[in-house]
Amino acid sequence: MNFMRIKEIIWGTCICSLLFACKKDNNKYNYSNVNELNITGPKEEILVVQRDTIRVNPVITESQSGSGPYTYKWEIYRSKDLNSWEITPINPATTSTVLSTEKNLKVPALAAPGTYLLQYTITDTKTTLRQSVRYPLTINGKYYEGWLVMADKAGKTELSFVRQDGTVFPDVIGISNPGLSLSGKPLAAFSGIQSKLEDVNVFTDQGMYRFSANDFAFTGKSPDLFEKPINPVVNPAYAVNSVNFDQYVVSNGNVYGTLAPNQGIAKYSERFNGPAGYSVFPYFMSGNQFWTLFYDNIGKRFLHATYTSRSFSTFPANTETGIAFDMSNVGKTMIGGDRGPNTEYFLVMKDASAYYLCSVLPNNKKPAGVMDKMDAAPEIDKAVLFAASEVNKQLYYAVANKIYLYDVLAKTARLVYTFPANQQIKDLKMFKGQEWGKSNPLYNTRLVVATYNGAEGELYYLDLLPIGDVANGTYSKKFGGFGNILQINYRNPNL
Repeated sequence: MNFMRIKEIIWGTCICSLLFACKKDNNKYNYSNVNELNITGPKEEILVVQRDTIRVNPVITESQSGSGPYTYKWEIYRSKDLNSWEITPINPATTSTVLSTEKNLKVPALAAPGTYLLQYTITDTKTTLRQSVRYPLTINGKYYEGWLVMADKAGKTELSFVRQDGTVFPDVIGISNPGLSLSGKPLAAFSGIQSKLEDVNVFTDQGMYRFSANDFAFTGKSPDLFEKPINPVVNPAYAVNSVNFDQYVVSNGNVYGTLAPNQGIAKYSERFNGPAGYSVFPYFMSGNQFWTLFYDNIGKRFLHATYTSRSFSTFPANTETGIAFDMSNVGKTMIGGDRGPNTEYFLVMKDASAYYLCSVLPNNKKPAGVMDKMDAAPEIDKAVLFAASEVNKQLYYAVANKIYLYDVLAKTARLVYTFPANQQIKDLKMFKGQEWGKSNPLYNTRLVVATYNGAEGELYYLDLLPIGDVANGTYSKKFGGFGNILQINYRNPNL
């Protein structure tokens, strides 16, 4: 066959191909329906205590019956492990843990306490199509949320824990740390919960001890936690600010600061610099204009500092007409207070002639609020324990075995609850959240009261009506068996 014959064959083949290519499409195709899966699972966040069982039994419906068989995978990961907002074959979690390959999930929660995403993936082995759903999962430590109850029991420090579900754990430090002895007289315990911060700080008159908030394992003590010794400890307080930059310790009117773990690890500083001889009341206030605010009972004025600063500044003198008081020269002694609605702090103050309800608003450039005489507040001169609602402008105060409610707007107080005569109120707290973190429908609807009758310490929940009275005229829950309770503090859930 010569070259010309080959050319003719090629040209003929091309022409035939073109003719067939131009043939009209008859639109006859074979279609098949793709099986679609619908997965129904938990409607709310899954909560589980570490080492308890995670159980999820999803309901799966098919659009095409008889499809499959299927494979299953349950895995958990943290939000930080995602490259974007979802896991896909081209965007896997950088770190995840496979829990099970069964249809239903029933496994122990062995991961560290924290918040996770639980992903359930079903794969149709015939089509290789996948369907995934995700559920928020929180693994709590044994002591994930509840009341810290600091007591003196037979002359020894005993910290107990009343968990949110009502379970009582006595002497959590002794049980978690056999052989550890806390020297000195017990004073107070405070939780510190923020991003990367999960501590409980316990104070005796001889120093501060630090424990993990998750299991109460001992993690450190003064003087190792401070640049200089702070003992003897007097009227201690602890706080962490809302921007998660700083932690503060107050003792004997002095303030010490360190970074929050989110910013780094450091010892508590030496005493804050500030006006000579200052002595702050042990109560921390904060807002988005004034991050760090304390009241100086020696100088009778407010002091402030910015975040990461270890030095106090005074406010400039203010002689404007119409202001309730001058932040730089209040001229009164603070005896207590608590945070009310919209970050307005209600502080009780006194001078030689009267008691006052002072309010300060650190979210405002001009933070001075009101200064009202508390002339219609029975026994206010004997009160040292205060608790405010963050919903209503109401301030509770305790005297001996009685609880009064002060209406900030009406400027009057009334008796709302009385314990038996032999029970003395030792501490009083409003159940409320931090300025960050998870919400709870019970916040600002429950007053928590610690009492002591000379033989036994008790903890009471008083649920509140919107007008401030105690619901049904009595407590909703009671816990006993404690020693002489000195102070209570709420351990908020981890972030």
